[in-house]
Amino acid sequence: MITEFLTSLLTPAPKWAKRMEFLNEAIAIEARAKRCRDDWAPHQQHTKDAIFDAIKACDQHRTVVVVGSGACLDIPLAELADMFERVLLIDIVHPLKSKRHRWNHVIHVTLDITGQMETLYDNPGKLPEMSVPDIYHDVSDIDMVLSVNLASQLPVIPLKYLAHKKPHDEHDLERFTKNILIAHFTWLSGFACASALICDKTWETLDVSGNVIETDDPLHGLISQKTTNEWYWDVAPRHETGTEFSRRNRVGYWSNFLLTDSDDLTTGQNMNSNCTYV
Repeated sequence: MITEFLTSLLTPAPKWAKRMEFLNEAIAIEARAKRCRDDWAPHQQHTKDAIFDAIKACDQHRTVVVVGSGACLDIPLAELADMFERVLLIDIVHPLKSKRHRWNHVIHVTLDITGQMETLYDNPGKLPEMSVPDIYHDVSDIDMVLSVNLASQLPVIPLKYLAHKKPHDEHDLERFTKNILIAHFTWLSGFACASALICDKTWETLDVSGNVIETDDPLHGLISQKTTNEWYWDVAPRHETGTEFSRRNRVGYWSNFLLTDSDDLTTGQNMNSNCTYV
């Protein structure tokens, strides 16, 4: 706990990201990854294999954009640095260890890919209208965009934040959640280059015998494209939950992802990003 506290003091992050617990969550994920090292290893390798498979679609290897890079636990950073002229790692929080590398062309970009979290922090009583960002759509030398184990998590922290603030109608929260996802999927689909989506398809709770007793769909049925590959991630084994229940995620990988079901989202002006693009 002392180590995590000191890390939170030393890790740079926007004020709103700290207050909304994005920083604490990033630190907690690193700690959880250590405790569940053996349980998470297959998922991390599957993710890296999916990234290598996705890169096969690249005609050139100039710039790769990785969204949701975090601590790079599931990112084959050395290989990406070797294969591409420039690697852009995008996340709200970049843990200190993720910056300890030798490559000058690997660049950390602090960016809220939804563009609306600071707005939500400033005014939790009003759910922001989501629109599709065009972040990096006009950068001509991008040859690959990877959304890695991020999409299903995009609404999680905002919903936790709102739960401790102003009450909102359940229907409005559902629509807000879906629009966050749709905006991200539409943004990813807007690139002319190769792209890949890697994220949770289902969240499952298992009993002591390994039987699934509860299933949740974090993507709200929004994706119709078939997965290129799927695997299980033992995200919280019993030794982690401290109960007789465990949790696992069914993870999907979509190569050259394209969203086709884009209802319930009003596109309009570009989101504010509070970021200097590289």
